[in-house]
Formats: sequence, C-alpha cells, structure tokens
Amino acid sequence: MSRTREALKKAEAEKNSGLHRSPFTWKENGEAKIPRDPQDSALEYEKIGAWLTNPAIHGRRVQTVMVVAPRSGTGNTTTAALLAETLANVKKRRVLIIDSNFRTPSLNMVFHVKNGGGFTEVACEGVPFEVHIQPTNRPNLFVLTTGQIGTSSAEVFEGEAIDQLLVKLKENFDIIIFDGAPVIEFPDSFALASKVDSIILVTQSEKTSIEEAQQAKRFLEHAGGHILGVVLNRQKDYMPAFLKKFFAKQPFLNH
Repeated sequence: MSRTREALKKAEAEKNSGLHRSPFTWKENGEAKIPRDPQDSALEYEKIGAWLTNPAIHGRRVQTVMVVAPRSGTGNTTTAALLAETLANVKKRRVLIIDSNFRTPSLNMVFHVKNGGGFTEVACEGVPFEVHIQPTNRPNLFVLTTGQIGTSSAEVFEGEAIDQLLVKLKENFDIIIFDGAPVIEFPDSFALASKVDSIILVTQSEKTSIEEAQQAKRFLEHAGGHILGVVLNRQKDYMPAFLKKFFAKQPFLNH
C-alpha cells in the first residue's frame, strides 16, 4: 500500500498548511513521501476490515461507515483511505470512499483525481452520482470528492436528498466509507452521524486526550450515531527488541 501512503503524505501536507503544521516532506516528482510505520500496519487494517464486515459480530450488515477524529491531524484520512483500499483488495468488494470533510478536503490529492464536481453537486443539485464518481488506480476502489463547496457544508447532509442518494449508492457498492470532518472542531459530521450504519473514531497516541475522545463519542451518539470502535494511530512500543524476542518465545505468555 505504499502508493496510497505516498499520496496521503501529499494530501496531509496541503491539508495541514496554514493553520495546521504539516509533518510531511515532498519528493522531486511532486508527490509526497509518507514514511512507513516501524511495523507494517497492513495486517491491522485487514483485521479491522474483517471485523467490520462480519455481520455475526454486529448482528446486522454494516455497509456505510464514517471514519472521523476528534480533531484534525490524527490520521483520519489515512485510516479511511487505507481501510478502503484494504476492503477493496479483499474478496474484490466494490468500495466507494467519499470525501465528506468540506473544511479541509484531500481525497482528490490522495487518489490523484479531479475535484471539479462531486458530493455537493450529487447531493444538492441532483446530478447523477455516476457523473462524478471516479475510479482510482486501485482495483474495485472508487472515490467521490467534495465537489465545489458553495453552501453550508452541514446542509449537504440534511434532507431527503442525501437519504435517497445513500439508497442508490448501497445498490451499487458493497462498502461506502465517508472521510468525515473533525468532530470537536466542526459540526459537519453530526449531520451525517445518524445516516451511516456505523462510525469509526480515530485517535492518536499521545495526542488525543481521553477527555477529547469521550467528548467526540458523546457528540456523535447524541447526534444519533453508532460508534463501532476506536482506532489508535501511531501507538509507540517502548519494549526493547531483545525483550520482545524473549517474551515471544514463551508460550505461556502468548495469550
């Protein structure tokens, strides 16, 4: 998933410019370079995907998911994009990822697609979704960008139009993932919370406080959302390598 990580680097760099400081660097070809985690997280995303799509666990089918963080800069877009790619790779599901973060949209940069029209035009102007949904260079993965934002972003998620759109999208895609705006900073995700099947809350180790995570969870639940689980990004392991190897050899500790 290195190409996705590289694109995410560029997106986060532009997304965090201005008010938000960017930790990313640029490559000579204009793309951004994302440093890989010390431990490959591909397996972790596969675990999340398997857990997410198992109806036996949740008692119902989960088809629409909003990935959202308490505040910006915690890896929300990274989590949404890599989860979408993982789900598209496994069992060849048709996956659609939608940029519903109208404050700092970035999926068009992540997947190198145009943002001339998108979610806004489809939800508010009645443009057929087929017009603006774009394929990515990943098999079975499609993206719907924000489009041209000319109205209150929260209004895009209100009314019957969005409900009808979700019905049509569910008929054409197996999984739909929304990359949402930060909960504590903006109200946009509240309007969408009750319309998706479930919500994944993204936090960052040593950055997101317990109070902020609880506040975001409370806001989303009050808005009618169902929290499916929490993802902890950038968790650090302080155990020395030689101790990890020692414990790994002890069968009674592997539980």
